[in-house]
Amino acid sequence: MEIDSFKQLSYDLKDLDEAKGIIVAYANVYNNKDNVGDISAPGSFDKTVSENFKRIRVLKDHNPTIMIGIPLEIDTKDTYGLLTTTKFNMKKDSARDMFNDVQLMHDNGLNAELSIGYKAVKRDLKNKSIIQEYFLGEYSFLSNWAANPLATVRDIKSIKTHYGILSLIEKSYNLNYSDTRLKEIEILLKSLSNEPFKEDTQDDKPIIDALKSFRESLKN
Repeated sequence: MEIDSFKQLSYDLKDLDEAKGIIVAYANVYNNKDNVGDISAPGSFDKTVSENFKRIRVLKDHNPTIMIGIPLEIDTKDTYGLLTTTKFNMKKDSARDMFNDVQLMHDNGLNAELSIGYKAVKRDLKNKSIIQEYFLGEYSFLSNWAANPLATVRDIKSIKTHYGILSLIEKSYNLNYSDTRLKEIEILLKSLSNEPFKEDTQDDKPIIDALKSFRESLKN
């Protein structure tokens, strides 16, 4: 069955095991109107998970060519939502980077994004917003450090205001990122330090100076 839609969820993950590369997180929530106006009924994933578990894929950004892990377990009986336990392939750069992205967000009090690729098989006859049965083809972890530097800069500026950008970026260098991802972070630093922040105050100046110094250290 072909996938025809995606649903995105901003989530607080339930558990993370760094040593084993395992993340436990909700891919969908029941009895709640989602970003496309649908309501997932409890039990709506029972049939698809029971019949097709071995064919469900874990992807990055819904890209079928980038499989980052496998589902160890998908709990359809959890009362809150579709609870997934994912084993990441930590030998693969794309998977390890995504795992570290999620860890970095979680450790700094931020939500990451999870999304399902699905087809609505059966809807409630009286209320078409309620999906009673899904076909689940895959679920994806979505990029936090976006490939588009401009989009990421906007996100990071927001983080600077609320969480402390310098601390966040320094922590990223302590994680086991690939060289490609570290290069992306370097691009962010250059973008940030070469343009003014609208919300800058005198109190922010030490942070900006530290960012510029950190960027120069990367060149060396």
